[in-house]
Amino acid sequence: MEKPAPQPAANLEALRHALLDLHKALVEAQRARYEREHGRIETSARMLQLLLEDPEFEWLRALSALIAQLDEWMESNDPAREEEGAIMVATLRSLVQPAGPNASFSAPYWEFVEAVPDVLVAHVKLRRLLGSEGKDRKA
Repeated sequence: MEKPAPQPAANLEALRHALLDLHKALVEAQRARYEREHGRIETSARMLQLLLEDPEFEWLRALSALIAQLDEWMESNDPAREEEGAIMVATLRSLVQPAGPNASFSAPYWEFVEAVPDVLVAHVKLRRLLGSEGKDRKA
């Protein structure tokens, strides 16, 4: 297997911002779905609790964890960890592919990409930053 190419810091910063925008759009879409089924989420503390513990939000945790890893990696500034950035980008690329390796993420992710315009726009921006490798069906 080929070693992933190191990612320039500027590209990773842009990727991080696009990833945060996508995550926000997905959280809002999942929140709207949850509120349709269970009623209004009254506080941000309750929303955080749902994000961390509720099974209906569990699929988003894979993306949240990747964001946390990317933030930690970017803060480290350790040249010995350079390859980790490329690995995280490859992981992200596979995560947002149709029928990706994480089916528990892919199914709800693609439902929202196809149904929620804000998610689609954020997805397209992220895919453009990720490059053309692994083209998907809508973007």
